[in-house]
Amino acid sequence: MNIVINQQLPMIPPDTTPLRHQGNFYHHVLSSLGYAIESPPVGDLLRRFHGLEGQWVVVSPIFWQATHNDAMIVDSGDGLLLSDEASRRWFAVFSDFIRFENLMTHYHDAHTWLLNIDGKPSVHAKPPYALHHHSLMPELNALDSTLFWQRLLTENQMFFSGHDLNKERVGEAPINGIWIWGSGQLRAPNNCPIYCDNPMLLQMASFLSTNVSVFDTATRVTKDALLLFDSLDSTHFAALKASVQKVSVHWYWNNSAYLSKPKRWYSRLLKRT
Repeated sequence: MNIVINQQLPMIPPDTTPLRHQGNFYHHVLSSLGYAIESPPVGDLLRRFHGLEGQWVVVSPIFWQATHNDAMIVDSGDGLLLSDEASRRWFAVFSDFIRFENLMTHYHDAHTWLLNIDGKPSVHAKPPYALHHHSLMPELNALDSTLFWQRLLTENQMFFSGHDLNKERVGEAPINGIWIWGSGQLRAPNNCPIYCDNPMLLQMASFLSTNVSVFDTATRVTKDALLLFDSLDSTHFAALKASVQKVSVHWYWNNSAYLSKPKRWYSRLLKRT
C-alpha cells in the first residue's frame, strides 16, 4: 500500500525503514503508480486537472548557487518557505517577463507553476529535488539541443537574482532562479484503487485511475491501494495508522518517506522477554 500526504513530517517514526523521497506531492503520486522517477509527467497531470489545452511543464522557483565552473540547486519546494501570497507575486513578474516568448503560464500552488510549451523545443529535465547539491552542467546540457531552454533559464536567473521582491525575504534564501521539469504524457487511466480525502484530489485521481473513492477510517482498502491526503492533523493521522496497521505501507511525505510493516505476534512477545 502507498500513502501520499501533501505535508512535511517532523520526524520519521521508529521501527520503520527510510525510503527515497522526491520532495513533491505530485511526483510521489505518479511514482507510486509506476511512472519513472526521473521523468514524472506532472505537467500533463496538472494541465488536465485545470482543463488546459496543449503541452505543459512545471516551473519551480529555486535557490541556486554558482560554484567553480558550475552551479547547483540548493533548495526548492517547501524548503524555500514561500507563502502562497508571495509566490503569486513572483509568478506575476515571471509571467510578465516571459511574455515576449509567447509562453502562457498558469498558477497551481506556491511551488508549482505551469508553463505551456506548444511550438517550443521539447525539454528533458529531472525534477529539482533530484538535483539538490549536484552539478547542474550535465543537466543543463541535456535540456534540449537548440539551447532555447538553457537561454531562458539563464535570463530568468539574471532577472530573479536582482529583483526587488528578494528584499522582502529577510533572513531567508533568495528566489534567484527557476527550474523547468515534469514533461511527458500520462498513460490511459488504470484500475488501481485510489482513495482520496477531498474533492480536489478525487478529481485529480480520476485522470489516473477508473477506480477512485472517498476515504474514511471505516473504509476497507486492499494492500495494492493508493491513498492520497491533502492534509492530516495528529488525530486523523493516528486514526489512519491504526486503520492500516495490518499491512505494509510505503508512506510518502513532501520531505521524507519510509516503510512501516505490521508487527507479528512473535516480535511483540520477544520485546516482552
